[in-house]
Amino acid sequence: MTLLAEIVLIFAVLAFVLTPLLLHRGQRAWSEPELETRRRSIAERKGRLYGALLELDFDRDSGKLSSEDHDRMREEVMCDVLAVLAEEEAVVPKSQRRPAVIEGGDRVERLIEEYKHSRRRKADGGRS
Repeated sequence: MTLLAEIVLIFAVLAFVLTPLLLHRGQRAWSEPELETRRRSIAERKGRLYGALLELDFDRDSGKLSSEDHDRMREEVMCDVLAVLAEEEAVVPKSQRRPAVIEGGDRVERLIEEYKHSRRRKADGGRS
């Protein structure tokens, strides 16, 4: 009796596993459009970089980082942020951009704008 139950169980598991393979054979899997893939990739990188900026500020404020290390690392992250933002402008049409909801996003956007203005002032030789 248990042998019969084991055999029935084995066939049930085999049927469960093989049915989708047999019924959907030859069908193509859905693939995401390239623009959507790039948009999602950019949004993920932006989110990570924004989080890194917030974390750097927190680490400096809590005493884990010296001001020199914070400034150096912040400069590196900001360069990466500007590169990602430039890529977003080049790849994603303005009409198709979606605002990303990122924790602390308003503060980070303000930091990025301040950074851009400081770079412009340095490039202009201190004028403006």
